[in-house]
Amino acid sequence: MTAAALALTLGAAPAWAQSIAGTVQSGGHPVVGATVRLPELDRIQLTGAHGDFRFADVPGGTYRVFVEILGYAPAADTVLVATAPARVSFDLRPSAVPLRGIVVSASPTARPAHELFQPAESRSRLGLDDRPGSSFAEKISDLPGVSVRGNGSAPSRPILRGLGDNEVLVLEDGLRMGDIATYDPAHATPIDALGIAQIDVVRGPATILYGPNTIGGVVNVITNLVPAVADRPLSGTVALEGNSVSDEFAGYSNVVYSSGHSALQASAGGMHTGSTRIPLGTYSDPATGAAFTLDRMPQTFDHRAEGGLGYAYQGRRVTIGIGGNHYEMNYGIPGVPPNPDWLNVPPTTSRIAQQRNTVELRSLVSLGGARVDRLRLDASYNDYSHSEFPTAQDSTGVSDPQANHFHKREFNGVLQLQQRSAGRLSGTVGLWTDIQSLTIEGDQPLGPNSVTTGLAAYAYEEYLATPVTRFQAALRLDYNGIQTHPYPQSSDSVFQTLDVSRTSNAVTASLGALRQITPGITASLSVGRSFRAPTVQELFANGLDAASGTYSVGTASLGPETGLGVDASLRGELGAAAFEVSPYLNVISHYLYGFLRGDTIQGFPVRQFAATDARLAGIEASVTAAPLPSLGLRASVDYVNAQDTRRDVPLPFIPPLRGLLRATYRESAWTGMVEWRLAARQDRLGDGDTPTAGYAVMNLGLGVRLVHQGLVSRISLHCDNVFDRVYRDNLSVIKDFVPQPARGFRLNYELIY
Repeated sequence: MTAAALALTLGAAPAWAQSIAGTVQSGGHPVVGATVRLPELDRIQLTGAHGDFRFADVPGGTYRVFVEILGYAPAADTVLVATAPARVSFDLRPSAVPLRGIVVSASPTARPAHELFQPAESRSRLGLDDRPGSSFAEKISDLPGVSVRGNGSAPSRPILRGLGDNEVLVLEDGLRMGDIATYDPAHATPIDALGIAQIDVVRGPATILYGPNTIGGVVNVITNLVPAVADRPLSGTVALEGNSVSDEFAGYSNVVYSSGHSALQASAGGMHTGSTRIPLGTYSDPATGAAFTLDRMPQTFDHRAEGGLGYAYQGRRVTIGIGGNHYEMNYGIPGVPPNPDWLNVPPTTSRIAQQRNTVELRSLVSLGGARVDRLRLDASYNDYSHSEFPTAQDSTGVSDPQANHFHKREFNGVLQLQQRSAGRLSGTVGLWTDIQSLTIEGDQPLGPNSVTTGLAAYAYEEYLATPVTRFQAALRLDYNGIQTHPYPQSSDSVFQTLDVSRTSNAVTASLGALRQITPGITASLSVGRSFRAPTVQELFANGLDAASGTYSVGTASLGPETGLGVDASLRGELGAAAFEVSPYLNVISHYLYGFLRGDTIQGFPVRQFAATDARLAGIEASVTAAPLPSLGLRASVDYVNAQDTRRDVPLPFIPPLRGLLRATYRESAWTGMVEWRLAARQDRLGDGDTPTAGYAVMNLGLGVRLVHQGLVSRISLHCDNVFDRVYRDNLSVIKDFVPQPARGFRLNYELIY
């Protein structure tokens, strides 16, 4: 191929580049601190003291500009960048409820939720502040189809439509996190809620863009580890939080210095909590009926710290950046009370210490070629260590011998070529790789040392059939290989010599259709085939996991699981109201799960990994309305019916019918909120599950937003579990002896500059 032909294929960027500038107002007054997005170039700016913003060095082309800020309805406009600077102005309408969020994780470029083929939703930084809990999973558990499985204060993990662990993929900035949170319910995801800029939730199979482990969906935690070049020298955030229910105090800050084409960012944060208060100051053991006068649940502390640096360069053709972060966490896991003197003799419990070091690369090259418009390369490397320390009671007190130590190193890389639209056809092709190296040491090593390799190639295409109808088709080819390595020093004789390999290949695909029925209402239908290979733990586990109080046993003959998911959605906006109804069906062949088989090893119940077939069918619905400009109302409901179709019994630990009622008041700088979270009784039980009573919990909130010379401050006070109800999380494996937290008062402060 000649140099001229190659240039025609990939293309050179236009010889000219300009800027996109504008203002954001409401009723003639500037709106400060609004988020302005240029999704095609993956850029974000915040409006300044006069409601102004500017994107520099924008290559020629047509772009959509989106504006979002809490308290106003989102807005969008399309601009053409040619040989002169482009300008755009927005006049936002006050709204007590957000009507359309911008989701960055459900398609190759960011889009409003109503333009997506799959049900998806995003939550901003300020939206997270208004939700109870301290973990990222708790902050999104009010979204339809999203629940949380808790195992104490720290190890909370999202459950999507009844699926969790290895069926739901939790990402950071679209890349793998390198942790082992799916190994056990007691394992936490190493990320701090205060350092999150946005969370995207994609419900249903999302395997094409993100690979295996997405049979249930994707939760993408966006931390902006790599900074964006701002249109002013100094920018950043400061976030503080305190909570009386656990004596929590937490803080996070990041500062970005921008000059010319470059930006340098430094960040730091941490959290310290004591043991969590329980309702009424009384604990009753459901198994024995024994009563304890306890104000707090022992061994539920959580201590975290992090720090990071990042650099980015933004030029006419190239945006590239690198960021690094160190994160450490030390938390406790509550255990079953072993004696009637719990106050003076603690229960058998454990604590876990984690460290995670991350390096992330992000780049986008604007080619402007005849066939390839943009090239994106994102990659991350994680070095993660995890140690479990069981506490054993003896005559001298409590000792802390080290039981297990995990060390995982993971590289994840994605190369995408975004095609230039060819008539009505547009799309993205990509290459994906993920390499994991895991070593396990200690008294009970649980599994062998291993290397897991994943490789994939995929194509994602969209066709604009008519101005109101779009179709989507995607195809992905996956390879997954596991190789165990003998470890002569292992305390398990099998792992000293185990040298086996497992490979799995898969073809996955998705089809989608979206039609705009009226200017405000759209309907969509998507069908996706997903795939997941068994993990090293599911194949070869053999050891005591003190954190969960079980002895895990793998099954070496397990094969991969595949899912076929069907999603339908009807969503729209009618004036100041919005609604969404999403029924779905997910049929999983060779569904991999762990069950308590009824015997014990070393005095602990055995958790065996096995395979079956499963069917999960459900519905999610929500409606928001603003009967007055200052009053917003929201109601939502979700339900999933999950069945083991091979044995014709329910799957265990499935969320019950849930509901949410929320009223929000916004007037000038003030906001107020009252909500009821409701759950029905769950007595449709699977293996190892126990009945859980229904509940209704009320939460209150009050906040004020202050603007001064371009500085935006928001202070909010919340009361969670107002009536101090005793209720239990149906999904928790320790729900029978650990109730949910008591009434707590939470204070949040956020500064944006």
